[in-house]
Amino acid sequence: MTTTEFLGERTRERDRFELALGDTFDVKARIVLLILTFLGTTSATMLTADRLMAVPKLAQIPVIAFVVISGMFCVACLWPKDYLFDDLPETYADWLADLGESDSERLEGVINLSLELANGRITHNHALNKTKAWSLNGAFWFMSVALFVELGALAYIAFAIRPS
Repeated sequence: MTTTEFLGERTRERDRFELALGDTFDVKARIVLLILTFLGTTSATMLTADRLMAVPKLAQIPVIAFVVISGMFCVACLWPKDYLFDDLPETYADWLADLGESDSERLEGVINLSLELANGRITHNHALNKTKAWSLNGAFWFMSVALFVELGALAYIAFAIRPS
């Protein structure tokens, strides 16, 4: 295997990886949204409970704020992005038809063009994935704080109830 073949293989692999990573972030953001739905439902239930103590009800204020902020980060992560994809094969066929070189020269030209385009796609898609990662990170941390506050409120309720 030559250096050019190795670099070409790594470039194509990274190109596919960047596309798959965007899908992975979307799946993780949907999982965070599922947890946020649970937290929102629990908060609403606690706020509407008539005989619930004041402390758990007051704990719902930061929970709701953190759920909303985390939800906004999830929406930012899931917002449609303009990922770049490999061109359709007929694009290369049209380009090759315009060349009047031998097969080996055309193959080298196609490989070089393909790698150049892949490097551009990698740079573009990586930048999109960085913003998705940042959004998902924010969503996760705000969701985690909301979850811990909610668990604290539930623990308070559990330990505050004394058997009669």
